[in-house]
Amino acid sequence: MGRLRVDRLCPSPGRLLTADGEVVAARCHRAATPLARLVGLLGTPDLAPDEALWLEPCASVHAVGLRAPVGCAFLDPEGRVLRLVDPLPRGRAAARRGARAVVECRAGVLAALPPGARLLLAP
Repeated sequence: MGRLRVDRLCPSPGRLLTADGEVVAARCHRAATPLARLVGLLGTPDLAPDEALWLEPCASVHAVGLRAPVGCAFLDPEGRVLRLVDPLPRGRAAARRGARAVVECRAGVLAALPPGARLLLAP
């Protein structure tokens, strides 16, 4: 799966920020194409503490075949956190009706976000 890695399928990463401007992840890849969303984190050995994946449109994710534990935040169209699952157990799935996007980070990174917090992807 050398070529099928999300960092090779997505444009240059942006920064994942809270509405207050706090950096959650310095490198956030945006998977907006069907192929990038399909591949997701499957070809990634481990997410760095400052790395994230923004999947859009997306309302459900799974951790089947992932090598490292992840946490995920389900976002509404304005970027507000609707549901937080951190960590997402390996081999399990999570979903949230009404979610427009999902952000995946290394397990524990998103745990401190309060419900209703707003996330932004800055270039």
